[in-house]
Amino acid sequence: MQQFIFPAVLYQDSEGKGFTIVLHDINVCTEGATVEEAFVNAKEYLEVYCRCALEYNGEVDEASSFAEVEADSKGNIVLLVDAVLPNGKKVARTSKFNLDV
Repeated sequence: MQQFIFPAVLYQDSEGKGFTIVLHDINVCTEGATVEEAFVNAKEYLEVYCRCALEYNGEVDEASSFAEVEADSKGNIVLLVDAVLPNGKKVARTSKFNLDV
């Protein structure tokens, strides 16, 4: 299996009725009524992104470091979102957060 881990920023909407998670490295934004729902949606988007990147580019771009994103988060919570993909053909990987499981 291949695991890709990207930092994401969690925002609560101004009315307190939902949450948004932004994965700045891949320009994806998703939301949910709860933190858990928003997190699951972010995981699904990241998985699709990684599958497409591997299929079309042969690699997944490198993720920003957690510390870098946290420093730019302006007090918002930073989460690590992962995508786990089954091994297929061996592909090149450039993300420093990739782990073979």
